[in-house]
Amino acid sequence: MTQPLTFVVLSTDLDNFKAIRSALTAEAGAQLLAGGNDADQLYEEIVRLKPSAAIIALSEKTDAALKFIERLASECPSVALISAAHNNSPDVILQSLRAGAREFLRLPISADELRTVLARVATFHATQVQKPKHKGKMVAVFSSKGGCGTTFVATNLAASAAPRTCLVDLNLQAGDLPLFLGLDPKYSFADMAENRSRLDDALIKSFVTPYSSPAPRPSSPVPVTVPA
Repeated sequence: MTQPLTFVVLSTDLDNFKAIRSALTAEAGAQLLAGGNDADQLYEEIVRLKPSAAIIALSEKTDAALKFIERLASECPSVALISAAHNNSPDVILQSLRAGAREFLRLPISADELRTVLARVATFHATQVQKPKHKGKMVAVFSSKGGCGTTFVATNLAASAAPRTCLVDLNLQAGDLPLFLGLDPKYSFADMAENRSRLDDALIKSFVTPYSSPAPRPSSPVPVTVPA
């Protein structure tokens, strides 16, 4: 038996929520897991339940809903996002798609249109390729007071490691790591904290200051005396 597609619904309008719930309940291949009008609470449910899709109903205040779609698209890429609204103007549809929604449902929901969207959501999940998880290793070097050589030990541990290594200096006020490596970092943990809501692999990589060990100097040629 094929597993049903699971859904969560965000709607600040109770009538819209009831209409979406009724439409999903009428479909044998759909199951509603959670719903509500609080985006933060619903986000926690999406992370916990990992639904197939999330339906976000757009109200008169579309900006908040669009920001929520952007957040889900960035942080929960495996969840198919569906926007729904009574206003099905091209501008509204385009804004939701640009925010990260994969589909758009017109309210009130048509059964035929909902089945089309369900089929596309099923295709989305069927074609997803699970990326292998790469496990890393973290080594912490610390001391009870400064001047004990923690930066020296950490730097040499990183230099001797075979895989690519990311060095992090958590002494935010007086860290010596840039001095040891001769670097001038452009970003700090403050920048990561300010952008924590949209952190992904690419953004984290952009915050890291690259460093490569200098190539060893070639040894001077040894003079050879050739007998006459």
